Amino acid sequence: MKTLFTFLLLALTGISGLVAQRSHSFGTGIGTIYYYGDLTDRFNNSLVRPAGSITYSKYFLPTMSFRFAASYGEIGATDAMALENPRRVRNLHFRSSIAEVSGSVVYEFIRDKNFGNSWVGKPHFSPLVFAGVAMFHFNPQARYDGEWYDLQPLGTEGQFIPGSTVGPYSRLQVAVPFGAGISLRLSEFAGVNFEMGYRVTFTDYLDDVSTVYPDFAALAEVSGPLAVELSERSADGRFNPGDQRGNTGANDGYFFTMVTVTYYLSKFASRD
Repeated sequence: MKTLFTFLLLALTGISGLVAQRSHSFGTGIGTIYYYGDLTDRFNNSLVRPAGSITYSKYFLPTMSFRFAASYGEIGATDAMALENPRRVRNLHFRSSIAEVSGSVVYEFIRDKNFGNSWVGKPHFSPLVFAGVAMFHFNPQARYDGEWYDLQPLGTEGQFIPGSTVGPYSRLQVAVPFGAGISLRLSEFAGVNFEMGYRVTFTDYLDDVSTVYPDFAALAEVSGPLAVELSERSADGRFNPGDQRGNTGANDGYFFTMVTVTYYLSKFASRD
């Protein structure tokens, strides 16, 4: 987390020296978050969850800005909704909060002809794209006997078994956000952005599912019987140690879709 904040501070410091006319904006967004990973096999609108964000932007070129954002949402999925029978038999589920901070460069395709002097010249409509770097915290949980339990400390794929080839994963991860949208200026000081962005992550454990089933006896010894119950959840206990539990060939990811109300600030803004 400290590394990302250092990056954002340096980026903002560098950008501020590019122009004397400092133009800023603040925004508040509401929207949705959607998870893609080992517990999804198609788009399912029942997995779309509410999300929110706050943003700060510094415009340093007529078509470009740097944006800092803090976003939050909760993802989840269940094998009970899967189309494929093997996934329904696996019978896994999870939920996880996603708390993210990011820094992105935003490019608007239509040039602001009065950049740095007044928001009056900002285009009323412009397509945009963005890309950057983010850090996020997640915490997959599963329900058992009416209670929700954190999965990472249990090592459901044998992460804490001595000699295991699968190591524990960190719940603090880096992602690469990118996406597209449109920017609408409604008045001199207010606008709305409509955006959709995907997060490329470097973990396959948003859902706590990635590799194979562990040695259940060793798992019970290290993490207790609850870890075994949350690792193998088929109705008939059909899976054995070494059987495939997840897809090791692809990392998990998530989408944010946001409608952001933006308030423009600039000491140069005028009604002239």
